[in-house]
Amino acid sequence: METKGNSSIFSDRKTNKKTVASSATARANGKSTASYAIVMKPNGKSAVSSAILMKPNASTALSFAHGDQVMFFRNVSLRPHEADLRFHLIHFWEARNPNTKILIGQEMLLIDEEGTVIQGFVPAGRVGTYKLTPGSVYKLSNFFGSKNKAQYRVTDHSATVTFAWNSDLSTLENPPVPIHEDRFRFHSYEEFQANCDRKVDLYDYVGHMKLVNGQTITGHTVLDEVDIAEKRHLCVHVQTHDGPVMKLYLWDKAASDFCQKFKSYGSTPSVLLVTTVTPKHLGG
Repeated sequence: METKGNSSIFSDRKTNKKTVASSATARANGKSTASYAIVMKPNGKSAVSSAILMKPNASTALSFAHGDQVMFFRNVSLRPHEADLRFHLIHFWEARNPNTKILIGQEMLLIDEEGTVIQGFVPAGRVGTYKLTPGSVYKLSNFFGSKNKAQYRVTDHSATVTFAWNSDLSTLENPPVPIHEDRFRFHSYEEFQANCDRKVDLYDYVGHMKLVNGQTITGHTVLDEVDIAEKRHLCVHVQTHDGPVMKLYLWDKAASDFCQKFKSYGSTPSVLLVTTVTPKHLGG
């Protein structure tokens, strides 16, 4: 099986600190779903724990903290909105035409105080207008709820928060309500199999790296950046926590970003977290 990825985050197996990847998800209809957390221990072993998100009460559709009218993500519909959104920016990346490389806009993953994750989008004409920093808390006024396209969908919510011409984004240094910085959902090997070749993105895939461009992961692995730049991609064999090994292909900027992060660690990283992957069968 082959997967294509757009971004990656590493965890160092030799650090004394535990690397924790939490997971949970809340559907757009507000129902609770089971979630999982994978904790990478210093000895390289992983432990799996579970959590449940409680269904929010319908009466809490709007929060009036500090007199502000704040809308939750579960209430975002396909139309213009003047209410404020308050959220953590988990991650953002450039969306480009795969053939022409022309910039389409900026895609974002956002999480609100209820733990609901939604996609955000800044059109190409407004890219650079807003200062975006992953992990920061923002308040957004005036936006448009647009339909989430299936081929680019990485959240359960059917809508995308699209920035409009009159959108106003401000940073909240001391938000009145604490908001989680991340909320990941890890997919099993069976889920990858079930969604292969459907042109639907899955996200939040974590596993142990076994090979990088055919090289075994050792304490002194060095990547050939010139060769990777010429081929415009690299291949990583990643073993999921439940056993199977998959080939993960990183292309263009994702490949160069991988190389830079790989080199930035004092020792060879062993765990890979990837967001936005498209599962495909390779061969038979």
